[in-house]
Amino acid sequence: MKKPKHKVVWLDRGWQPVFIGFCPSEKAWHREMKRMNVSEPYPSSAGCTTRFETGDGKDCIIVCIHERLKDDSCRHGIIGLIVHECTHAWRFILNSIGEDLPSSEFEAYSMQAITQQVTTAFCDTRFNLFSKR
Repeated sequence: MKKPKHKVVWLDRGWQPVFIGFCPSEKAWHREMKRMNVSEPYPSSAGCTTRFETGDGKDCIIVCIHERLKDDSCRHGIIGLIVHECTHAWRFILNSIGEDLPSSEFEAYSMQAITQQVTTAFCDTRFNLFSKR
C-alpha cells in the first residue's frame, strides 16, 4: 500500500523507548521539523540518522535516505545504506537504555526489526527495491 511521500512514517516502537521514523522526502522533513518545533536542515548526504528530543522529552530518531536516490539507483547500494543508517539508530537506542554489550541475538533481532520496518517504509513511499525494473 503506497503511503504519502510527504509525511514521516513512524515505525512500530515495540519495546523500544525511542520513536523511529523514516523520512521519504525533503518536504516531509520540513513538515516534521515544524511539527516537532526543531530547526534542523534537510540532510545533504545520501543517508542520515538524526536524533531529536521533543519538547515533551521524548527521544526520536529520523532515518533519511536522500531523494536524489531514484528508481534507477543501485538497489543493493540503497539496501546497504538503509542497513547502515539503521545501525546508527540501533546505537542511539542502546545509548538510551544504557546497554553497552547486548547479546548477539538481542542485537540481531533488533537490527532485523528496525531494518525491515525502514525498508518497508522506503518501499511504501519511494519505490519497491525488490520489484523488477
